[in-house]
Amino acid sequence: QMIAGASALLIARALLAPPPLSSSDGEAASLRFGLQAAALSGAIALATFVWSWMELPAELDPKAYYEMLFWGPGHVVQFTWTLLMLVGWLWLSGLVGAAVPLTPRMATVLFAIGLSGALIAPLIYLNWPVISVEHNRMFTWLMRFGGGLAILPLAMAITIGLLRAPATTGSQRPMRAALIVSMTLFAIGGAIGFTIKGSDVRIPAHYHGSIVGVTLALMGLAYAIAPRLSGRSLNWRLAEWQVYLYGAGQLLHIIGLVWSGGHGVQRKVAGSEQVLDTIGQAAGMGLMGLGGLIAVVGGVLFVVAMAGVLPPARFATAAGTARGARTGPASLPEQRR
Repeated sequence: QMIAGASALLIARALLAPPPLSSSDGEAASLRFGLQAAALSGAIALATFVWSWMELPAELDPKAYYEMLFWGPGHVVQFTWTLLMLVGWLWLSGLVGAAVPLTPRMATVLFAIGLSGALIAPLIYLNWPVISVEHNRMFTWLMRFGGGLAILPLAMAITIGLLRAPATTGSQRPMRAALIVSMTLFAIGGAIGFTIKGSDVRIPAHYHGSIVGVTLALMGLAYAIAPRLSGRSLNWRLAEWQVYLYGAGQLLHIIGLVWSGGHGVQRKVAGSEQVLDTIGQAAGMGLMGLGGLIAVVGGVLFVVAMAGVLPPARFATAAGTARGARTGPASLPEQRR
């Protein structure tokens, strides 16, 4: 409930007080449109969650109930995160000096295409009950055929821009690393999706690759934005190593899952129920675990790198004021140009 409430407040803030979208702003306007499209998609995801909750009978078996409750909104929120990732890719491209062969108007059109899948979701609710097989199948098809329409052309344009871009130095390097690793893992995760047959662990391999692609894009933006907010310098060497370590760990993780799935290891089972009878099954799951451990270390390093940019004192200002420790609000340092 707290997460849903916080998400609703953030989405309402974005939709009720949108930034200007003047076409004269060029690239900035297209990025703002992408962010607004993500906010609208998020609002639709919350609305479909409430719709599912109101329509589902409470006497259902808990496992079936919660799977149906989150099936529709879970698929819609994927469009939200995909839009945020695409905004991140395009934003990071500009920050690292990659001249993407894409006009702001074309980028805006691609963001609109990325939003179109979320706009179709209410039509599925209007035509098929939440408990129906058709409802389940339509959302699967929506994600399968609508999720990648905007991703491929934008990714190709950014790849061309990166190949032509000059070498990065200093603080640009973690942002470039985040962009490249994000695109790579997302592409691998998408490719794995085409190999899925049945219900084995290739399914989590697919979405772990895609999800971490989104995460890395947002990590790269965090490295770009945080120093401007705090006025402190980023330890770019640590940040760059963090990106590569986190990405390498996740790559090993999903390779292990694909390997295990190819040897018949089923998803949604754990412990002795996995029945790891063969060397291939055990080796694949072992590689998955090793990759996960490396990724955890990479995640911890992200916290360390961000802690060096955003000192804790910034977040204690409000509490200190409430205790009377300060007579007025602390002023933020001037942003670095």
